[in-house]
Amino acid sequence: MFSKIALIYKPTLKCIEIVKELSNAFSARGCETLLFTVDDLLPAEVGNSQLVIVVGGDGTFLKASSVLQETSAFILPVHCGRRGAFYEIISKPPFEIVEEVLKGEFIVQYYPRLRACRGSDCRVFVNELAVTSIDQGKITGFSLVINTPGISSRLEFEGDGVLIASSPGSAAYNLSAGGPLVDAWNSLMIITPLNPMQLNLPSIILPSFSTRVRVSCRGFSSMFIDGERTATLTRGEEVIVMGSNSYLRVVRFKPRRDVVKNVIESRTIFS
Repeated sequence: MFSKIALIYKPTLKCIEIVKELSNAFSARGCETLLFTVDDLLPAEVGNSQLVIVVGGDGTFLKASSVLQETSAFILPVHCGRRGAFYEIISKPPFEIVEEVLKGEFIVQYYPRLRACRGSDCRVFVNELAVTSIDQGKITGFSLVINTPGISSRLEFEGDGVLIASSPGSAAYNLSAGGPLVDAWNSLMIITPLNPMQLNLPSIILPSFSTRVRVSCRGFSSMFIDGERTATLTRGEEVIVMGSNSYLRVVRFKPRRDVVKNVIESRTIFS
């Protein structure tokens, strides 16, 4: 089913051993395998692969997602890191995983993503976009212009920043900031102010495909996409966030996952 496979891994001893077994098993079945550490990705090579296997934690998954901007590749997460909200528990040995994947014995979960545009520079993301004050510890003003087929609204507040999360991203920074946890299958956009001065300012949940949000800051600000700082924004510079038809096609072996349990366990500091 797959002839070209990219393996992206966190460079730890445990992850390297898993990658070796997976790579050897795929190669033994005539598949071309490409190996990349999470810090040494080649987007063109990864994007041309039919299957991308991610061996690591949530950070590794987000890095892989960032290079799969406009691609139809499948992505198979194999947990080997600290955080694992994107992963399911796979008790099979690597050679069994390879057998089932090549036979097509899996299901596909479509992860909706959002698109952020700064001028003509656009990127899709699976977790969240954050715009925060560049002066850490000092509040500033933020403006949100929200447009849907039924809503045209402007919201202004003072605080540390604002998050715009996808449905899968609701379990990440958004949840830590007091935002809601929603089903990752839904195509939603969640807007969560960060430490607003206005009391009881709630998160806003909107359908992503029909929503366009313009975000700007009164002062200089930093823009982060999936935890990576991507730009410094000037005063009043706008970033536009909207829905995207670029889904992540994630390989699963089980039809259901206990997402709430996964999220809670991935946030446990001490075992």
